[in-house]
Amino acid sequence: MLLSIELITLAFFLVCAAHAVASRGREGVWLYGSLIALGFLRENFVALHKLLYEFAPLTLRLGAAPIIGSIIWAYSIYITILWTEEVTDERLGSRPWPSWSFLSMAALFMAALAGFYEPFLKLIGMARWEEGTRTLLDVPLIAPIGYASLTVLFLLAWTWIRRTRFRGGRRLAALAAVLLPIALGHALGLQALKTYLGW
Repeated sequence: MLLSIELITLAFFLVCAAHAVASRGREGVWLYGSLIALGFLRENFVALHKLLYEFAPLTLRLGAAPIIGSIIWAYSIYITILWTEEVTDERLGSRPWPSWSFLSMAALFMAALAGFYEPFLKLIGMARWEEGTRTLLDVPLIAPIGYASLTVLFLLAWTWIRRTRFRGGRRLAALAAVLLPIALGHALGLQALKTYLGW
């Protein structure tokens, strides 16, 4: 059953990738590619340093983490962007910086998504949070904060990279310089907050 879920997740990921390229062109490639990099960096850091949670032994892997852990961030944040653009009537990149309304709605959507993902992951035994993690209705209390905060950090970082108007190798260097500390800092910060709150 877990392999079926992995393949379904991969299918969703590919559909969203195709949509990003078809609807946004080259900018969509950069946006979706950045999301893939973010997910890969964050989940591999979590796996290597045994932070927050671990995954069941899954078939498909990308580095130290299951591929599902890396790619689910990409399509979840991408879907969040699409939903937020519809709700706020503001396209990502149409303003110098995303409005507070855009960022708030994106954070709210991702926090709500935690309420869907987490009980399902627990039900099928795919993700296993640290022993003693406090939950409400099978959702770890820290999860909505994690989903929302990583999304907002990404949106701000992506906007900054876009504003630099870097191209090619310079844009790749900017992505590496920004996404790596976000991925690592988010995982470490969330673990520290979870420990501090006793969650």
